[in-house]
Amino acid sequence: MILNAVLLGLALAAADADPLFEADFCFDPSVENWHGHVHASCIVECPNGDLRAVWYENGPPLPPPHYTGDSDKRDDVRIGGARKPAGSSAWEKPFVMHDTFGVSDNNPCMVVDQQGRLWLVHATLLAVPQDAWGSALVQYHVSADYDQPGPPVWSREGVLVVHPNGFEEALMASFDRRARERGSDADQRERALERVRARLDDAFKLRLGWMPRVHPLVRSDGAVLVPLANENFNIAAMAISGDGGETWTIGQAVPDYGITQPTVVEFADGSMTAFFRNGRLERRILRSNSADGGMTWGPLGSTNLPNPDAGIEAILLDNGHLAMIYNDNETDPRDRLAVSISDDRGKTWKWKRYLEHVPGGRFDYPSIIQANDGTLHASYSYNLKTVKHVHFNESWVIQGE
Repeated sequence: MILNAVLLGLALAAADADPLFEADFCFDPSVENWHGHVHASCIVECPNGDLRAVWYENGPPLPPPHYTGDSDKRDDVRIGGARKPAGSSAWEKPFVMHDTFGVSDNNPCMVVDQQGRLWLVHATLLAVPQDAWGSALVQYHVSADYDQPGPPVWSREGVLVVHPNGFEEALMASFDRRARERGSDADQRERALERVRARLDDAFKLRLGWMPRVHPLVRSDGAVLVPLANENFNIAAMAISGDGGETWTIGQAVPDYGITQPTVVEFADGSMTAFFRNGRLERRILRSNSADGGMTWGPLGSTNLPNPDAGIEAILLDNGHLAMIYNDNETDPRDRLAVSISDDRGKTWKWKRYLEHVPGGRFDYPSIIQANDGTLHASYSYNLKTVKHVHFNESWVIQGE
């Protein structure tokens, strides 16, 4: 009891003194504000103090033969957005942030780089509805003109085609290792590897299927690192640009498979940790470390945080703590959404508090930032009908339920 009290006191001293929590919605999900299937939000704070949020949504229904219904596989899915001006108590009317006609724009994420430019990165699903995630092509947009209401004015737009770096070697080695761990005999392993080789021979599956999810990381040297994972093989790698998106370098693949939607933090000493959504049976958030700016990654390890194969995000706080936002169920439904705090680089997570805990609800694909004033902002899908925004601080999390 004494030790717990000391830890709580130290944590509260490092965080804000008074717990803070407030919430609102980016838009009212009424009939008049129909946005269809609303999912996968991301939130940023702009240099002038504005908040911007993005998500994907259904556009107005298209005539046949286009796919209909509320779905992220419709061929009219677009990137929606909203702005909350600095000092305002309400979000402005939502707008279309980007729309690639005839296909599904998915999983948008944003970041403001060291030059103050706003980046939007997202996947475009070329083969919806027959093939969705596996047909993803990454697009990016950069703007220095976004202080006004409505969508930014883009100064650079491009397509990021990922050329796998060490992808095949990492996949084959990890696949073989897993088969041995399962006790498969030599013939079984060889047949399984042949199936993998056949997939690797398909250049489209290698170049397509790469999906972003969380904020890109602005490295300490100013380069923008976009965490990506390939949905055809469930393997991850980082795309890095040091020149505003003019050229890209693809880091070596994380040396294992079964992982998606990486989120990356950089510590003061330059080392990095990536955390991963996990579809494996162990149902825990996984992690890997890098000592060279995200170009190579160490073996996967496990955290003690449960994960029902759902979206996560980790950020490094100004005081050196880590914050993780995630569904803490081991299986669906995603009706609990939590924030946990670690003071030892994610080895343990001492404090947790729920943002949502409503049986039968759905709250997922969260995004989290620390604002210039030290407080935290998060956004997440709210029953797939709107995006909820919450504003809180570390003291509120440490205070507990």
